[in-house]
Amino acid sequence: MENTSTYLVVCPHCGATKRIAFSNIRWNKVNYTFWSDSRIESTEWCEPAWTQLCPSCNRFFTLPPKSSLKVENVPCEDTGALSYQTLKQAIAELSGEMPAEPNARLEAWWAYNRQYAGMTKAEIPNEEKDFNRSNMEWLVDYLSKETQVSYSLLFELQRLLGNIDEYKKLLDSLTFERFCEWRNERSQTEDLPKLDDEQIRHRYEQFIEEKKKAFDKPLKPYKQ
Repeated sequence: MENTSTYLVVCPHCGATKRIAFSNIRWNKVNYTFWSDSRIESTEWCEPAWTQLCPSCNRFFTLPPKSSLKVENVPCEDTGALSYQTLKQAIAELSGEMPAEPNARLEAWWAYNRQYAGMTKAEIPNEEKDFNRSNMEWLVDYLSKETQVSYSLLFELQRLLGNIDEYKKLLDSLTFERFCEWRNERSQTEDLPKLDDEQIRHRYEQFIEEKKKAFDKPLKPYKQ
């Protein structure tokens, strides 16, 4: 993949070094699809997976803070992304570890949505539907206790779970003032563009309107 560099990641279990790719351009500078579960899909942009599998000892670990990783300015193709079934194994192995378990569970949810996108409920194995539902319930419980509320994720989790009453409560709780706080929190880690008061108000009204319309969407990920 073009426009990539390499992170050098050390396995915390055996000390082996793993090379993983990341894009050295911003995602909003390329062609991409943004899904309502917060996934970004692009053939021109990539981000390293949070959950990594060591190629030497075959144990799972979560990606350390990127600021602590050594960077090589050479292209790389492998982000370390794992399959849905492998992420289910990672959840079991990383159970109770923070932030490793929530990272693995979030990536497993995304992988499930990607794997079964476009399929009817009848076409998805019951055991996978049951696992996905329990995983989403775990994520709702975890994210609801976080000091920095992940509104986008919580909205979609409640929607897909069919918890419309909880979805509406969340919608009512997101006042303009809270939206501004949330955006400021996100800007510290996501490098969001600076907006004036009028632009922020417009983003807030647009966000609320999108979430109100989402009531009538199918209970599966949809393109924004």
